[in-house]
Order: sequence, then structure tokens, then C-alpha cells
Amino acid sequence: MEGFFRSLPKTETHLHLEGAVPLSVYRKYVDSLNPEDPPYWGQDFRYRSFDEFNEGLLQCALPFFNSLDRYREGARAVFLECWDQGVRYLEVSFHLGLVVGLPEVHPKEVIEAIRGEVPEGMEVRIYAGLLHNDYTGQVGEWIDEAPGWDNLDGFDLHGPEDLPFEEWTAGAWAAMREAGKRNRAHAGEFRGADFVAQVVRELKVERIAHGVRAIEDPATVDLLIAENVTLDVCPISNLKLAVNGIDSMPSHPIRRLFDAGVRVTVSSDDPTFFGNRLIDDYAALYYDCGFSVEEIGRIARNGFEVAHLEESRRQSLIRELEGVMKNFGGAAR
Repeated sequence: MEGFFRSLPKTETHLHLEGAVPLSVYRKYVDSLNPEDPPYWGQDFRYRSFDEFNEGLLQCALPFFNSLDRYREGARAVFLECWDQGVRYLEVSFHLGLVVGLPEVHPKEVIEAIRGEVPEGMEVRIYAGLLHNDYTGQVGEWIDEAPGWDNLDGFDLHGPEDLPFEEWTAGAWAAMREAGKRNRAHAGEFRGADFVAQVVRELKVERIAHGVRAIEDPATVDLLIAENVTLDVCPISNLKLAVNGIDSMPSHPIRRLFDAGVRVTVSSDDPTFFGNRLIDDYAALYYDCGFSVEEIGRIARNGFEVAHLEESRRQSLIRELEGVMKNFGGAAR
């Protein structure tokens, strides 16, 4: 089955650059890292809070991302790992606030550095990740400029969900839409279904990162279906962060969301800090969540159907997917 999961052409539509740089790369530059495997790679490990997870990530990211060359090296390693996992279309975000620490470097240069490492045959879209309270100082100025950056594909709201949802956000997301770009937002991980509904209505996004707590409210599930919103779900991330209601993989709501008619995709989120690979998340669907091979093919196809691709390229990738499914004995439909 691992060979099937790896060979299946896939999308990775929910990936944070800072959380995906391999630990082997971070260790080259961050002396404080323990040479042994970290505890969070353990199958039974659970973070006590989002803050605990975030502290571990920042311990690596803050000293590492201090030059354009580091962004290039990090992106190169991430893209090669994704390619090895069968990823043909990738949406990756970088945290805009982190660029403030690079003297005389503009975010457009960071985006170009990341984009310059894309391997042949892979489609990559790049998002600027923003915290709920990022509209201040230099980052606020960049947020206002960003709709005019040709090399940026959109905004992604991320970080701690318990920060107040500020008024500037809807205007920034609208400006990006008016510039012909796409946006996304994290919701429904640490706040409930009401926050998922708020983000859909106020930011008018078609893509929600996580969104799994929508299952707590049938009206929110109906809203996702009515507005044709896709959830980019990260099962292992949700389990290790002890998201409400997910105390084991079989209890993950992705099965119920899928059965209810919500379009879902599968991604790995911050794999360096959860000890997962994208194929592990696919394996979890099969072994723990009751998805058949045919349904896994459907989920993989969902990713290409919502990808920001020229139609000819989309259909080419779907045909490649269908070929793998047919050879394996399934039917991606």
C-alpha cells in the first residue's frame, strides 16, 4: 500500500514552509537542536497546546530563515520531499512577519527565492501567511502592497485561532480577490464551527485549512456545501495537536465530513514537527478512517479539481491519477 500511496499523483494544499523544512536541514544551522529523534515524532505523542507546538517550530525557523539563500535551501529541500511523495501540485505558505527580520529584503524577493527552487513538473502556488494581529508596522504596509505583487498567489490566515479576529482582515482579503488572486484561511482547529462559518461569510474564501470542527454544527456543514468550500484537512496534525473531539485517528471527523458531501483534500501541514509524511496521512485514511482505495482516489482528485491550474494541465494530471488508479485496480471517480 505504501507504494500505491507514493505513486498516486497528489496535491499538497496545506503546507507551511517553516514547518516542512527537514530537521536534517535545520540541524545544519541550529546548534541547539538535539541530534536524537524528537519526542513529537512518536506515534503516541500529543502536544499540550498550540503554543508548545509553535515554540518548537520557532526554535528552528527564527535562526534559520535569516537570508534569501536560506529560503532557497529550505524551499529546495521541501519541494524535493514533496516530489518524492508524489506531489504534482503544491500550495505552500511562508510567514510574512518573519521577513521583517531580514534587513533590506522585500517579501517579493523571498517569493522569488522560493519560486526559483520549484522542480520541473511540479506546479507551486505561494501564499503569504498572516496572524490575526499582523496588520501593524512594516507587515501592515506589506499587506496593503501585496495585491500588486505579481509573484504572490494570495493570503493565508493562520496562527493561534484564539487571537481576536480583527476588522482589517476582510478588507485585505477583498483587495486580494479584486486583484484576481486567491485566498485561504485557517479555521475550525482550535475554535469551533461558529468560527468556520464566520470566516466563510466574512472572508469569502473557497478553501479552509482544517475546518474539521465544522462537524459540530450541521448548519455549518450545510454552509460549506452550499458555498462549495473545500476543507484542506491534515489528519495527523489534528491528532497530535489534540484538536477537540479527536482522541484517536478513527475518531477523526474527515469520514463524516466526506460522507456529508463536504469536499475534502488531505495534506501534511507542518510535517517536520508532527513526524509525518503526506503518504502517512493517506495511509491513515485507509487503515484508520475507513476509506476505500476508490474513495482515496476521489480525495486525491478533489485536490486537482480545486487547484489553481490551467484547465489543460488539470486534465493532464487527472488523467495521470486515473491511470494509476486503473493500474492498481481502483477507479477514481
